[in-house]
Amino acid sequence: MSQKIKPYLLVLPAIIVTVVLFMSGLIQGLIQSLGIKSICNMGDITFKYYKELFRSIEFWMSFFITFKIALISTVLSALAGTFIIYLLYIMKTGVFYKLASKFKLLVQIPMLFPYLVYSYIILLIFNRSGWISSILFKLGITSSINEFPVIVNDQFGIGIILTYVLKTTPFIVLMLYPAILKLESSWLELTYMLGGSRNELFKKVVLKMLVNPLKTACFIIFAYTFAEFEIPFLLGVTYPKMVSVYSYQMYMNSDLVERPKAFAINVVIVLVIIGVGYISNHLSMGKWRKIK
Repeated sequence: MSQKIKPYLLVLPAIIVTVVLFMSGLIQGLIQSLGIKSICNMGDITFKYYKELFRSIEFWMSFFITFKIALISTVLSALAGTFIIYLLYIMKTGVFYKLASKFKLLVQIPMLFPYLVYSYIILLIFNRSGWISSILFKLGITSSINEFPVIVNDQFGIGIILTYVLKTTPFIVLMLYPAILKLESSWLELTYMLGGSRNELFKKVVLKMLVNPLKTACFIIFAYTFAEFEIPFLLGVTYPKMVSVYSYQMYMNSDLVERPKAFAINVVIVLVIIGVGYISNHLSMGKWRKIK
């Protein structure tokens, strides 16, 4: 019994610190967004900052561009990660099975570098004065570097999405790879005996094993990209800003009256993430009940 509890006890200090820091920050932000200066000095609760926020066109523009970028990044990462898992499956069930683990490690190398490094790489490669634009200009394909399309600091967030996809795809692979490890050689032999193929085994068996970890990974990626600040700040545009940048600039504004509204934005971000998690979990449980 003690051996079962021991792993949880080892991670308990880290969990306590994380929960305390997160909850204290969230409670402090919620209190200030309601017009309360501190817990000791409650005063009157007001929702005027939320009302002003929801009436702001700039906020809704930021909200929708953030939701769009987070959703597209999550979907593309999920597709890319699943495709890589398919390649690993082909390697593991073929003559190159010895290379599968090495290929997996190679794919996960990008996880070693922080998001700031990726944003800098995207700037170097896809900026109008970057590597690709310079190479095309020197080859005579373009007559000017200004002919290269705007990919970084663009209004559609292409540079931001590229950064997120490059960084989060290895995380998807990491979450899904344990399902590949569960494969037994006898499964493939049995599939061949029943007249099936390797692709049919993947579609009818392996994909179903990937569904739950893929949902979890997608939720983590969506939550992170929806609230992340650094990449939108470096690769985004001044308008419309993503909600994290919008909140930061509002908080750093010299007008102290705007600060409760910045906290209100952060509370909305948390509520959206909780709502997406609840809906995702509810839909999963509903499908599971139908299957049972």
